[in-house]
Amino acid sequence: MTEQMDPTRAARLLERWFSFYGMDDREAWPREDYPQIKRAYEAMQLAVEVLRGNTSKEKTGIQKAIAQLEEWPTIHSMEDPDDWEPVDFPFVRNVLEAMRFAAAFLKEQQAGNTP
Repeated sequence: MTEQMDPTRAARLLERWFSFYGMDDREAWPREDYPQIKRAYEAMQLAVEVLRGNTSKEKTGIQKAIAQLEEWPTIHSMEDPDDWEPVDFPFVRNVLEAMRFAAAFLKEQQAGNTP
């Protein structure tokens, strides 16, 4: 049985993703690609903060984070097992679930309904 997604698990998976995908390593990316990676990284960091209980962020930052969380999986083929090493895909699938959970969580926070 798979572990149920909750804010703590989602935050932990997103943090592991930063390292796995090299989001915090400017040198791992072509110079022209890194600005988009950095924006997504910052949005995901904000999501981690909110998932961990910091809800004092402004709505525009949260809206941008939601957009990044919803856009990232499509751009980076997270749903396609053929684009990932077989050993990595279970982790990628878990992170995809965490991103979807985080986006929904942030939407709830914005609406004022803490999940």
